Amino acid sequence: MRPVIIGLMKGFLPPASHRAAVLIKRGAEAELRRTEFLGRPAVAKARVPKTYRHPDLDDGLRRSRIRMKARLMPEARGAGVSVPILYDIDVASSTIVMEFIDGPTVKEVLDRGGPGARETAREIGRVVGRLHRGGIVHGDLTTSNMILRDGQIVMIDFSLGGKDAGREARGVDLHLLREGLVSAHARATTYYREVVRGYRGILGRDAEDVISTVKEIESRGRYT
Repeated sequence: MRPVIIGLMKGFLPPASHRAAVLIKRGAEAELRRTEFLGRPAVAKARVPKTYRHPDLDDGLRRSRIRMKARLMPEARGAGVSVPILYDIDVASSTIVMEFIDGPTVKEVLDRGGPGARETAREIGRVVGRLHRGGIVHGDLTTSNMILRDGQIVMIDFSLGGKDAGREARGVDLHLLREGLVSAHARATTYYREVVRGYRGILGRDAEDVISTVKEIESRGRYT
């Protein structure tokens, strides 16, 4: 099924044809539920209201983020990155329904180690390189937001992403990935080295400016 994007610019789609969902995760920003869409396994992600924000501001922010996510997913696919199929969008309730991806997270794969872990880390770099080449920053590059399906990384959760081809934005994206590796994986140095190899393989010389920016960002943190 092709991604559902008709009606997005108008801010609504027809009511979702999916059955009652089961809560599987509740985070600070959103709730994730397993469901079905037209008989297909699916996930419904709803951004939760924040009572500390003015209702109009909160509503506008949630709507804006759900629209951005819905735009970035097909653009990421066009850039050569695997993402879940988008089934339905309900802007009014800030809910998006998408394909359920069956497979381990990349975090789990790297935690297990072994010969495949380094290649998976290198593939992370290739995936990020394709996103950046397409002018997309993910905004939350952690190995928990990547699922391995049939040997291929599927990127999820573009909620904090955006369109930005600038060196600084790309550097921040890659820096956040490096920080995530360090905080979650014992072999972070080895894995990041493989990430950089994969990243360079996609962006070539353009990768060097971004990698340099990562080092600059780390220096700012040490001396501020």
